[in-house]
Amino acid sequence: MENIQIEQDIQKQKKWPSILGVNIVYLIVLVLLVVVPSIIGKQVSTAEGSLQYYMKLFVLELVLVGVPPLIYMLIFKMNIKEVIRFNKIKPGEAFFVMGMAILGYGVMIIVNLIWYWIISHLGTPAGQELPPVTNARQLLMAVFTIGLVPAVVEEFLFRGVILRGYERFGAIAAIVMTGVLFGVLHIQLMSIPSIILLGIVISYVVYRTNSIFAGIIYHFVHNTVTTFFLFIQNVIQKLSGGLESVAQQDLSTFPKEALIFAYAFWAIIGLGALVLFILCTTSFHRYTEGKGKVRPISEKEMARPIWLQMIPAVVGILFVIYLIINEIKYMMGVI
Repeated sequence: MENIQIEQDIQKQKKWPSILGVNIVYLIVLVLLVVVPSIIGKQVSTAEGSLQYYMKLFVLELVLVGVPPLIYMLIFKMNIKEVIRFNKIKPGEAFFVMGMAILGYGVMIIVNLIWYWIISHLGTPAGQELPPVTNARQLLMAVFTIGLVPAVVEEFLFRGVILRGYERFGAIAAIVMTGVLFGVLHIQLMSIPSIILLGIVISYVVYRTNSIFAGIIYHFVHNTVTTFFLFIQNVIQKLSGGLESVAQQDLSTFPKEALIFAYAFWAIIGLGALVLFILCTTSFHRYTEGKGKVRPISEKEMARPIWLQMIPAVVGILFVIYLIINEIKYMMGVI
């Protein structure tokens, strides 16, 4: 009994990410992602799909998203392995996570379609700017820079540092709040609901497995599926003479019969994906029973006022809301 108490005391004395610390890191990353690409973004066009573009994407992701949390942990001399959860993942856990990612993608499509239909009444929402992926070389580069790199770097920030800091609020609150910040960081009206949902699910699998590798696997599978869909879409467009994709059109202008058919079709697919996703998630939850752990919270940390520590995150969220309001005004033709 004494040995257990000694171990608990040692854990509490270790340096863990604080709420204030992770919120400051989050705000720094957010500002960098807004400012830096706007300065150098026009130097290499996404339309080229060139090696230079993918290299720029790789460097920006690595430096702007990955470096700030790493510097934060090094300054405060944290145990990076423990903070980030560099723990082994069982093959069974990895299998369930991949299944959840594939099935969850079908659910995300439905969420995006519903949300797109809602906001398309305000105008045509801007989609994510992606390079053309029309051949094997571009596909491999896209899988690496759009699939693998964000999966590693963004998980390092969110399910590593930020999730650990927010565990001060308890497991459920930490999972939800981390997912919300993950969605907000992507700063795009069109994708915010689905990315928040994605962030919550990934936070959940990392907590349940106590391994960052679960988040990397889920994130990589999701992004890679997106890349393959983009590849297939571009190939079809190329073969059909470059017809404009449905994603670039305003759904509110479509014939009512076409919309009803499209939504009925995707509703059936989405419902099936949702049922299978729930079954897969339930099995995963049972398989990981008792493995999820929240970091120790010291009395000193408990005594710190929460509202002061949340100011950087609130500032960041308000800034993104301002950007989204401007995006809505642009869609409506106000600006």
